[in-house]
Parts: sequence; structure tokens; C-alpha cells
Amino acid sequence: PMMMTTSPNAGRVLKSTFHDLLCEPRGVKLFEQFLANENISADPLSSSGVSARACLQFILEVEDNNRTGPDWGKKANDIYNNYIQEKSPHQVCGLLPQSTKFELDNIFHSGKDIQSDVFNKAYDIVYEHVKEDSFKRFVRSALFSEYQRETGSLSGSTGATQPRPPSAPSSSSLSSSSQAPNTPGHTSQLSLQPHQINENMVLCKLPGEKLIFKVVRIVIFDAGLREWVRGLLFITNFRLEFGNVTAQAGTQSAHVDLDTLDTICEMPLAAISRIEKKLAPSKIVAQGIEYTIEILSKDGRRLDFYFELESADISSTMVRTLRKFAFPDEKDKSGLFAFQYKGTFPASVKGWGIYNIYEESLRQRVPFDKWRVTDINHDYGKCSSYPSRLIVPASVSDEALESVFEFRSKGRIPVLSWVHPLNGASITRSSQPLTGLRQARCQADEDLLSEIILSSGGRSLYLLDARPKANAVGNTVKGMGFENIANYSNCYLEFMDIPNIHVIRESHQKLDALCQSYGNDESWYAQLDATKWLALLRFVLAAAARTVSLVEEGYPVLLHCSDGWDRTAQLSSLALLMLDSYHRTLQGFQVLIEKEWIAFGHKFQERLGHGDENHADKERAPIFLQFLDAVHQLTIQFPCSFEFNGKLLHTIVEHLYSCQFGTFLYNTEQERQRHRVRERTVSLWSYVNANAEEYMNPFYLPDDTALQVSLHGDSLVLWRPVFLRWSRRLMRNTLTAEMRADMMRKQAEQMTKKMKDME
Repeated sequence: PMMMTTSPNAGRVLKSTFHDLLCEPRGVKLFEQFLANENISADPLSSSGVSARACLQFILEVEDNNRTGPDWGKKANDIYNNYIQEKSPHQVCGLLPQSTKFELDNIFHSGKDIQSDVFNKAYDIVYEHVKEDSFKRFVRSALFSEYQRETGSLSGSTGATQPRPPSAPSSSSLSSSSQAPNTPGHTSQLSLQPHQINENMVLCKLPGEKLIFKVVRIVIFDAGLREWVRGLLFITNFRLEFGNVTAQAGTQSAHVDLDTLDTICEMPLAAISRIEKKLAPSKIVAQGIEYTIEILSKDGRRLDFYFELESADISSTMVRTLRKFAFPDEKDKSGLFAFQYKGTFPASVKGWGIYNIYEESLRQRVPFDKWRVTDINHDYGKCSSYPSRLIVPASVSDEALESVFEFRSKGRIPVLSWVHPLNGASITRSSQPLTGLRQARCQADEDLLSEIILSSGGRSLYLLDARPKANAVGNTVKGMGFENIANYSNCYLEFMDIPNIHVIRESHQKLDALCQSYGNDESWYAQLDATKWLALLRFVLAAAARTVSLVEEGYPVLLHCSDGWDRTAQLSSLALLMLDSYHRTLQGFQVLIEKEWIAFGHKFQERLGHGDENHADKERAPIFLQFLDAVHQLTIQFPCSFEFNGKLLHTIVEHLYSCQFGTFLYNTEQERQRHRVRERTVSLWSYVNANAEEYMNPFYLPDDTALQVSLHGDSLVLWRPVFLRWSRRLMRNTLTAEMRADMMRKQAEQMTKKMKDME
């Protein structure tokens, strides 16, 4: 840091560095005035045939050029002609090493495309000369004292200025590091000190959101474009937000309004999977960076923040703050933002009340002479992961069900999901039986399946076990297994070969890693195939399609996997989506998720790890995300069969991880009741239904026909808006889902108008 021992204000700290002064129009004007009035003999740069004023103008024009859009290449040529070449009117080349000047001459005379970092080396050399020479003289001047009085820029008592944040490393200095991004050149942004940020200036976007922490030094952020971005980081009790803050034109103080915040990225804290503070790589340290903070999210994002030397306290405080709110200590998860969110919606908007077992049974036209609702699990004593009310064959008493609870894994007995309105064929779901190596039997379980057959029209019952047969056989060693079909009258058993959660998790991790390095070439797509994500998705859709085919033919189906809360939920919900057009409406899809996933105990907490710091937990797996991807594939193949658009699926994915709403908190209905989720949080469906127009498909044509999904060749595609949504390189050339939806809506309106005109 530059010592101010000879300044008239010795013993006091300059709040603004040279870098900050250049961001202030008034500061630049006074500095230019000082250089214009200064005696040439007092300027050591003049001995090199270089004017300090020319150097300052060079710095300002390079920074302005780097902020320019598509015309920056032309302006770069102007800068070279005015400041670098031999006969330029405002030479600064006298300060440059011959090698740097030779390199620039070759670039501008070669006719090749000019790269954005072309002036990096020259800029840094000139910048340091001006800062260490002319700026030192300026801070001793009366004009600088005037600048201080106008901006109130003196404080403290240590006698040292803040150091200038290091310029971004050039592409050549980082070419050997796969982690280090290229730079487009120095980006000038305003560096704010703590007391310059008014709490009232921060625009907390959500009711209940509060500012917790702010990093006010210049932060260098790897934006995924192999670029460096300088800016300001805010952390609220809900999210982190990083962006550029620039002073408004004409302002004469360092105070800024956060309306000028140009957001580069933001992330809900609950979506964070891992936070690591590391020493910076040696190549970055050489540029003045000491620490990096790496943040990985559950939805495929990676953020890297870089901190200057002497910023250890700030970076450590940032890590502690992030961990406190991303991984709250409360065992009941009440530290998650969903319990602080205060959003309100009209009473007429359905949220928590979107699903009711009686209303849904009436809508399905369940024949209650053959089926009945039982509250045998009203206190969750029989099965802690099932809902309190279940639908079973009317001929089976609660007493008869007692033994079945004991025979099925985790007490998840066969219960009704759906009845075909025409042929009466049912879809039921359960967990695996506890047969074990000795092939144990349960007469009550065998009788229950026989009654399911009778309640479904009398045709053979197909038991579709979602697992590979080898896995099911392996479970017999643990006392579980699969049905011995010889003991079950009029039943058939088929294995669907869907791998377990560990295989799905590994595939998704490979997909995430691949999508962070998106490239539009053949090798990238070969690597996509190697992740097996689409192949695994095909297994799930094939099993759902088999279910649909059987039920359409009048055969009842019992679905199960191991415990009945992962693959079973996927198959039942996808089959219902293909069979029942109601579930392809906006409201019906919400009902489907509430019933088949939330009420029936998919382990959202364990699979997503809400508020859990153990990112390596083997219970985590993107099972529900895989289901949403399967729905996406159906919407692609049947674009007119769904009332909702892709934005609904994107919104669900976003809030699956955000914990803004209570919908996906905890594992079971019992846990949600215990923690009073309905009373203490807001349902995602309240938000969706209050903004229903945004989620409507303008090409929707209601049709009760069952969907027949295609699984051949390249019929399944990567869900680009989700898996590649954090690729900013791709975002530059890709329409957002919202933009596409708006375009489709306008096209539909135009088509409707033309049709009316034709009539």
C-alpha cells in the first residue's frame, strides 16, 4: 500500500483508491485538471517522451472499450493508432517493453481478429506508472483535498490506502491452467466500503428476506465464460447475489443505488451442496489473489469467488455466513427460508388444498362398492411413510390388513393409485415382500392381491417389479426379495430392470460435470451418451409404457421396487400421466405430484439433502428430477397434449432445491404434520396458480387418448433448458423458456385471429 507520510492529511486513510477515483467522473475531471496545470518538469514520465495526461486517457479509453458491445474491435484499432504506434499523437509506447510493443504491432498489422485481452499487458504497465507516480503527486495537491471534501472520502487512522485490486490475468498467463479463465481486459467497477452501503438500498426481493452479509471489496468471479468479472456480493437469508454496481452518470459521490446492480448470478442458499475455501493457485497468487471460495450447488451450478491479498477475514466470514444459512443447525429444518418466507396469495388460489383423497377418488369415479378408504394408518402407526388414509379393496377388512403391514417392507402394503374409468383395471403400489431366503409366505398378502384382481374386473394381475432381477434376488439375503409367483393365484411377475438410486446418482454427477464444459461437437455428444442419463431414462419410460399398455388392455398392475418410494413413484405417476388426461392439466399435474410423490412418502429430504452439509451422503439421488425429465420428454413428443408449458417444469426444478416453499420439505406426511408445514410455510402451488397464465401451453388440445411414448433411436433428448441453463456461453445464443413461451403465445393468438377472419 502507498504510504501518505508527506500528505497534508498524513495519518488518515484514503477511502478511495486510484481505481475508485477513475470510476468517479468528478475525480477524473480533477485529476485531469491537475495534470494539465502541472509543470512538465515535475512529471518524470516526460523524460520518456510520454505525457501523464496521455497515459490517463489511454487507461480511460481501454476501460471504456472493454465495456463496449459489438463495436469494441473498431475502437481497439483507434486506441492503437492514437497511443501505441510510432507516429501516434498521444504516445504511451515509451513506457512499454519492446516485446510488448512488437506484439501489439504484429496483432494490429496481421489482419486477424483482435481478441478482447489485446491491451492487457500495456494497460497494466501504464496503470502502475500512473498510480505510483502521477497519482501520488495528485493526492498531495489542493485539488485532491477538494475531491475529498466533496465526497467525504477520508476516514480511519492507519495512514495507508487500500491497494488497487489486481487486474485480471492475461490469457497467456493462464493458458496452462484448466481452471483459470481468460480475461477480456480490466473491467472498472466501483469498490464500496462497508459504511457506504445503506441497508435500505438493498432490494430484498421476497417477503421475509433480509440482508445478512455483504462482501464490499472487489471480488473477482469466474463467470463460466472464461472471463473475470468484478463486483459486489450480497448474502441474504435466502440467496447470494453477485453483480456489478456502477455509479449513476453525473453523480459526484461514491454512494450508489442498487437499482444499478447488474446481476451476474444468484443462488438460493438451500441449493448449495458444498462450500470450500482454498488457497489460490500459484498463477493466480502472482496476480494478487490469495483465496478462492468454491461453491457447488445441487442443481449443477459452480461459482468461484477470488479474494485479494489481506482478505482472509472477509473470506472466512463469508464462508461462515454461507454455511450457517445453507446448512442451518436446527434439526427440525426450521432454519430454512421456507419458514421465514412471508408471501401471501388470494384465498381463492389453491395451494395446500390442491389434493384431497376423497375429491380425487370422486374425480376418478372409483367404484366404492369395490374399493374403500381406510384410516387404519390415521396415526401413522402402521406405516410411518404412508399417508393417513389409504384406498384398499372393499372386501378386505382392517384386521386382515394387519398381517400385510408386517409382511411388506417398511409396512408399505398394496394400495390403490388409479382405476381405469372404462374397464376398471387398477394400478396399485407397494414395497417388496419380506420373503427372504426361506421364501416366507403371508396368506393375508396373497388374499389381498386376489381381492385386487376381483375389484379390478377379474383379469390377471401383473406384478411389475421395477428392479433388475439380480437386485431383487440379492435382497433375499437381507430378508426381503420378491413374490414367489407360485403362491399368488392368477398373477404374473415381470422385472423392469431400472437400476437403483446409486446408479442414477452417479449418472447425474457425470452429466453435471459434462454440462459445465458444454461444447457443440461430436465428442461432447459421445460423452453425453457415456453418462447413460438418457439410457436410464429410457428404462423408466419403457416400464411406464408397459404399465399403460397392460391397463389399457384391462389388466390390473401392482407396481413396486424395494421400498416403493423411488422407482415405484416414477412408474405410477408417469403411467397416470399417460393414461389420465386430467393429470396433463395444470391443476391435475399438481395433484399427481401431491398424491404419488408427497403423500406416498418419496424421501425428498434424504434424496435432496435440504440443509444438510453432508454432500457425499449415499442417500442422495435425483429421482424426482429424473421423473420431471421424463415428463419433459412426453411434452416434446406430445406438444399439444399438455395444458402446461415447459416453464412449469423449470419452476418446479428451481424450487425443488430453493426451499422457498414448504412443498418439498421433509420425507413424509407424518413429518410435515409434526412440523406444521401447512401452517408455517407457503405451498409452491399457491405461487404457480396465482401466476397460472405464465404456465399455459397455447397449443393445448384436450384429448382423453392414452399417450404412447416413442423410445426408438434419438427420440429422447437432453433437457437443455435445465441441464445447460447455467452455461452462460450457451445462454448468449439460446432463447429462454419464457421467451419461447411468449413467442408461442403470440403465434397462437395470431393463428386464432386468422381462423376467425376466415370464418
